[in-house]
Amino acid sequence: MLNVTVRPAKPVDIPVLAKLWLEKIVLVAQSDARFKLSPDAAAHWSTGAIQWLSDTRCMIYTAEQEDNLTGFAIGWIQTAPPGVLPERIGVVTELVLDMHQYQQGLARALLTPLREWFNAQGAGAVVALVPHRHPVQQAFWRSLGATEWIDLMWVK
Repeated sequence: MLNVTVRPAKPVDIPVLAKLWLEKIVLVAQSDARFKLSPDAAAHWSTGAIQWLSDTRCMIYTAEQEDNLTGFAIGWIQTAPPGVLPERIGVVTELVLDMHQYQQGLARALLTPLREWFNAQGAGAVVALVPHRHPVQQAFWRSLGATEWIDLMWVK
């Protein structure tokens, strides 16, 4: 049984979330040389995350277990190009779990309120940014019924 509390993030959570993010992004960078991290990447991410907390287009949910943050999900509302339906989509930009405290069902627990928030914002669809060379994340999203939609191309 999943024994976790999912709640909106608070400014006090950001240092722990930055550590979880850095642990994940280091692995992504190791599998794809295009990802270059600055020496103070976590500090830059923290500065951005503090700003995101007050941005009405963004929602960050955290998972907390026994006073420890064990994961988080970040979602954004994005307007589709004119003439494209649905007019608003929810974009999951981060889904990060503490690799040292894995608990089955945690990712789904984080996505449930995020999807509810997307619906409340009028988002007609949800898309997720998933690293190309991360088969575990891809498998998770496929298990939810996600299919590939747009190829995001990287130009140097």
